Amino acid sequence: MARKIIIGYIALALGAMLALPGPADVAAQDSITCIYCDGSGEVTCAYCDGNGTVTCNYCDGTGKITCTYCNGTGRIRCAECFGKGYIYDDGNRTKCPTCKGAGSFPCDYCVDGKLFCDVCRGSGKLTCVVCDGYGAVQCAVCKGTGKMKLK
Repeated sequence: MARKIIIGYIALALGAMLALPGPADVAAQDSITCIYCDGSGEVTCAYCDGNGTVTCNYCDGTGKITCTYCNGTGRIRCAECFGKGYIYDDGNRTKCPTCKGAGSFPCDYCVDGKLFCDVCRGSGKLTCVVCDGYGAVQCAVCKGTGKMKLK
């Protein structure tokens, strides 16, 4: 008997510490405020940590990707001399007239070997697909009502 009383006091003390309704309050109610969402009906989105955005996997969050035309070099090989900078004209080695001996041209498609990421539009971030950019999702315990059923 003494053991039941002690356990009852411990439970009562814990209930008061956690601000949970006492036995008399619970008997009169059929639901209480949801302890998972504090009655808001929403919880922080675990996928984006409440930011509403996630890092773009296509560009690793940089907003830029490696140019596929020049393979990130920023230059395209000359088709006339095959990147050597010279050609043979009647057996004589001469500077390539097309690239003027450079062997390559600046890539017209990119800047310094990088292209604008079309997936994230250069921001490096994408809208979270789980919460649709909101940062929170419906509480799965109370199904968005903010209340937990007791019966």
